[in-house]
Amino acid sequence: MDKSVKIVDLGDADIVHTDTEKSHHNICKAVKAALNAKSLPVVIGGDHSINIPCIEAYKDESSFHILQIDAHLDFVDERHGVRYGHGNPMRRAAEKDYVSGLTQVGIRNVSSTAKEGYEKAREMGSDIISVRQARKIGMKNIAKRIPKGKRLYVTIDIDAFCPSIAPGTGTPSHGGFLYYEVLELLQSITVQNSIIGIDIVEVAPDYDPTDSTAILAAQILLNFLGFIFSNSSE
Repeated sequence: MDKSVKIVDLGDADIVHTDTEKSHHNICKAVKAALNAKSLPVVIGGDHSINIPCIEAYKDESSFHILQIDAHLDFVDERHGVRYGHGNPMRRAAEKDYVSGLTQVGIRNVSSTAKEGYEKAREMGSDIISVRQARKIGMKNIAKRIPKGKRLYVTIDIDAFCPSIAPGTGTPSHGGFLYYEVLELLQSITVQNSIIGIDIVEVAPDYDPTDSTAILAAQILLNFLGFIFSNSSE
């Protein structure tokens, strides 16, 4: 089996800072281009709203599950008239008929989603797991809660990690994951699921003069890709 891998950098999507709709359109177009090339889209954000156009790009694809690793549920329907911001992506994803379900891991902060959002997420089939629950269950067992063999899209918000190792983000939340915990989960899912897309978001280098947050994000992504291609049967 040929294990050679080619990596192509499509560059930055054209972001119009005063026009979310246009910016999202440009992101969606880029992800579609990657899908049309039979490639694995890997998108580096950016705030978590970029997940909305990423998922939109898959509307002509077969169904898939989403794994969200995040401190926040991001399941707000609308707030102050905003429906496509960084608090909305998982709500918008759950509404898609080609998204078969969500597993939301690391959730420990209510700042982006109130009680209604949690209730709606569970009503729409989300499996919500806090950091403390994850440690009790074990990362390998969390992977087993994701439908085995299901196509899987993974979205990683850097604030899923404890700010003691990832301070460079806009909404830090203490009590988060450590490096090897997330790595174990990512390795486990590549054994049982086909990974069809990745985004990693909310890294804010200006908030971390040590660059440790950016290095953490790079290490997570590098190792995740290694697991994917190492365990791929295609």
